[in-house]
Amino acid sequence: MQTLWQDLRYGAGVFIKQPALALLAALALALSLGAAQSVAQSPSRLLPDGYVKAKGAATDSATGLPKRVLHRASGVTLVLIPAGEFSMGSPTGEAERMDGEDQHRRIIHQPFYLGETEVTVAQFRRFVAATKYKTDAEAGTPLDAHRVGSFAALPHGDRTWSLLANWRNPFPNLPEYRRRDEHPVVHVSWNDAQRFCAHFGFQLPTEAKWEYAARAGSQTSYFWGDRAQDGADFANVNDEQARRRFKDTGQTLPFDDGAALVTNVRRYRPNAWGLYDMVGNVLEWVEDAYVHCYPGDGADESAATGDNKAGRVLRGGSWLDSRTYLRSAVRVTMEEAARRDFIGFRIVKRLEP
Repeated sequence: MQTLWQDLRYGAGVFIKQPALALLAALALALSLGAAQSVAQSPSRLLPDGYVKAKGAATDSATGLPKRVLHRASGVTLVLIPAGEFSMGSPTGEAERMDGEDQHRRIIHQPFYLGETEVTVAQFRRFVAATKYKTDAEAGTPLDAHRVGSFAALPHGDRTWSLLANWRNPFPNLPEYRRRDEHPVVHVSWNDAQRFCAHFGFQLPTEAKWEYAARAGSQTSYFWGDRAQDGADFANVNDEQARRRFKDTGQTLPFDDGAALVTNVRRYRPNAWGLYDMVGNVLEWVEDAYVHCYPGDGADESAATGDNKAGRVLRGGSWLDSRTYLRSAVRVTMEEAARRDFIGFRIVKRLEP
């Protein structure tokens, strides 16, 4: 007992003659160590450099991390997505199911942060200001014989190549359009998205992570249910507003979401995990090369790889899509240099185990 008292006394940095005082010193020492451990595990210490807790964000009890964070340099707000597993793809009986959607179990081993919204015009401008980067639409690529420009909407609803179309001028053929900082950036290729991510230390989400986050625990055709017409409050899609604006708009949904083109992020209700526009507004590039068959091992959450001819995958539907292309399982593929007035992207930040 005497040895213990001596250890406690010297451990506390004070020589104490009385046993009772020694016990008090031990208690003080334990409290101080607990406080130090609490500081060491505070959210600000756990976050990667350059990130701060978003205003009003709660703390996740499982990880000690904030549920929402702000990346200062880019201005992007991200949402913490928990680890877990889910059924990826669609069941054979799902209406309007397409090839390449084979349902299988996938495991997401580590939590990660995903952009709360699609990358906006203002956020992309920060990147361009810092790097002087020229997008594929501004510089041209071998894919389009080095022509500048992109495919952009015409007044009647079809689209054609425009030498003037790029992220700074999304709809050169529609004089009524006014670009806003809170609009998602468009006319960006997979290459452009990768350069944005590399500059800020982000990544594009894998297909598995994107669909896991989009579903947010749901297993229905759409994250809000099995009926497309119930998505009026959740997404900017091809609906009555678009039908009135474009005579060649095709199939529309029977509601009015208030927008005929791209519109502000956060305008509609988020999914159950607090993510906005996981369906609609713009199609979103993901990391994966397109492969017809998903990997057999559901424990593999890495991106699929392929040669340049495979194309890259886009997810989530856009302002001009209806029903089929809004389902959680649907997959679209285009070349890495492709760009359109309905294509943007969302970013992910991986966390160390």
